[in-house]
Amino acid sequence: MNIFHINKSYLIFLILIFLYGCSTKNIYEKVKIKKYNSPIIENFDTNKIKLDSKETNKLNYESKLVLNDFKNFNIYLNNVLFKNEEIFAVNNKNQLLKFNNKTGDLISSTKIQFSNDENDNLVSLNSFKDTFIISYKSGKILRINKIGEILWIYKSDKILNTPLVIINEQIIALFNDQIQSLSIQDGSELWYEIYSDLPVYQAKGGQIVNFFNLLFYILPNNKIGAFDTMLGSIHLSKFDEIQIISSLNNTKDKIYIYEDNLMYLDEGKYLYTFNIIDNEFILYKKNINLAESNIFYNNSIILKNGNYLQAININNGNTFWLINDKDISKNSSIIAIRNYNAFIEIFLSNGDVLEIKDKKLIKINNLDVGKIIKISFENNNIIVHTESKKTVIF
Repeated sequence: MNIFHINKSYLIFLILIFLYGCSTKNIYEKVKIKKYNSPIIENFDTNKIKLDSKETNKLNYESKLVLNDFKNFNIYLNNVLFKNEEIFAVNNKNQLLKFNNKTGDLISSTKIQFSNDENDNLVSLNSFKDTFIISYKSGKILRINKIGEILWIYKSDKILNTPLVIINEQIIALFNDQIQSLSIQDGSELWYEIYSDLPVYQAKGGQIVNFFNLLFYILPNNKIGAFDTMLGSIHLSKFDEIQIISSLNNTKDKIYIYEDNLMYLDEGKYLYTFNIIDNEFILYKKNINLAESNIFYNNSIILKNGNYLQAININNGNTFWLINDKDISKNSSIIAIRNYNAFIEIFLSNGDVLEIKDKKLIKINNLDVGKIIKISFENNNIIVHTESKKTVIF
């Protein structure tokens, strides 16, 4: 028999075995497309989402600046900022970098003058006057000048996963079970509160918002609280009565303030709206639609599930609008949001920017930078961090 025919018969035999092993059911399960049901709507709201008046310019998609010679491997992506129209960053080699704000070219690289474990991730980079405040996951917090000299350093034995907040020359740090205030002048301890519980180690950590002199926060160990920076003591209110769902990972929890209302989203599903002035809940454990991604914006929370977008009034739980469009990327998530004039722009992880006006999707643009991990707004600029480790500024 011809050897060619033997090999051909053998190949066909192997193919038949493979097809038999992969049953129709198994193949179907591998290619099954996820279906998204229409969100449940109890009541529509005749009011509108409140828009900011300070943003009046449409994003120029052609005007983009890439930071050259800079691959951002930082997992927190809080290491790039503008200062006096200059662009600064700290890389994973503990170098302070300065970039040209017209070309994106690297101008200078300065070694920060302290020894640190190369696996100790930078959590946040802040500026204060002509200096920088840097924090690390190990609990180290330091203040440096523009030539990398250390002005002071604070060391803690607790894990720090949350970006620092600077308020009235106080540095506020959220450790796994503790809120800590440091003097920005010398790094000395001003006050702290400990909320003991089982520690939770996660990338996102806690969250903090402020309302004048009041700080409201959720710690990585799921404890919530409030502190009065003027009185230097814990602030007690009915907000403490929230019985949050204890979880090993609170990355779906969010805390947010708009006007005099404090919002808390528990497990991405239960919405609390608390009026700080009246010390009363407007909404208490309101069950909203569970979505793959969501974002607070002024008096609304916007949910995205597949190609559905739902905007909910945080004051009553009613729906402002529901948009269903096949051109909305199903597999993308909401990264950021802003408005210019009467348009709302929703930025998605695939680079799409959804323009919404009068409860309708008007247009979809794309930033053309690849997949996006994070977006921040600073000094009328938009800083975009991509999955390819590039930093692009619009």
